[in-house]
Amino acid sequence: MDKLGAMVTFARVTELGSLSAAARDLQLTQPAVSQQIVNLEQQLGTLLLYRTTRSVTLTEAGQRYYQQIKPILEAVEEAEETLRGLNSRLQGNLRIHAPSGFGQRHLTPLVIAFQQQHPELNIELLLADSIADVVGEGIDVAIRFGELHAPGTIARRLGEVQRVLVASPDYLARYGTPNTLAELSEHPHIRYSGLSGNSLTLSGQKGVETVNVRPVFRANNTFALLAAIESGLGIGGAQLPLIGEALKQGRLTIVLADYHYPPLQVHAVYPATRFIPAKVRAWVDFLAQALVTIEGIIPPAETGG
Repeated sequence: MDKLGAMVTFARVTELGSLSAAARDLQLTQPAVSQQIVNLEQQLGTLLLYRTTRSVTLTEAGQRYYQQIKPILEAVEEAEETLRGLNSRLQGNLRIHAPSGFGQRHLTPLVIAFQQQHPELNIELLLADSIADVVGEGIDVAIRFGELHAPGTIARRLGEVQRVLVASPDYLARYGTPNTLAELSEHPHIRYSGLSGNSLTLSGQKGVETVNVRPVFRANNTFALLAAIESGLGIGGAQLPLIGEALKQGRLTIVLADYHYPPLQVHAVYPATRFIPAKVRAWVDFLAQALVTIEGIIPPAETGG
């Protein structure tokens, strides 16, 4: 048995969550992946995975084994990358996770451009508004907005996203434009479902102020929220990089321009290991240079970061 190959296969099954996904990733058949896992379990004398028809989960022994072999596999990858450095080509797999709205609007074309520059890379782009477990899910780089709570990771600050209150011109024509936070509280509000309570905190000329709003529509997806605002359901917050075209085309109008949301920091997050692969460093560098060209993102140097 090729033990190192079986270890790599087990690691990919663990990170991708299924035998079929690992088979596609490793360009093997699913029976071949399954057989490698069985051979590895037989040699170790313990069950590593619980298998169902749809997914696999780690046993307690499997979890310990994965954590123990991970640095070994990283050391092997480091040695191979050192040799590959002679021709400076980026190779292997690169899994990227990002919020859905920003990912669809801005990150997707950047990932495509990066892969075109490095055609030997196999890139997987995962877009979801949930917070990914970078270490547990085998994510190479995650783009995170807001506060960081990610043990076992390294974070590089990429900038700060500006957010504003917006409404559709039709809505404002029908119901009027609020000029104060007190007037804002009288309007229906569009709100992200991940936020608890009904209070909204903004900064203005008088400093930080909090107002209670009246949510009439909630969603956990950025584009669903923007669609609700554009349709005239009410007033809501939006990330400036996502609404540039809507503002230019007159589909949205900024409301209470003297107020702004607290800073929303953007970080690239990746596992804290002794060896940071060149593909991860190259992607984060590429991303850092690209993001500062997007309207509504303030570079770290201008935010004190």
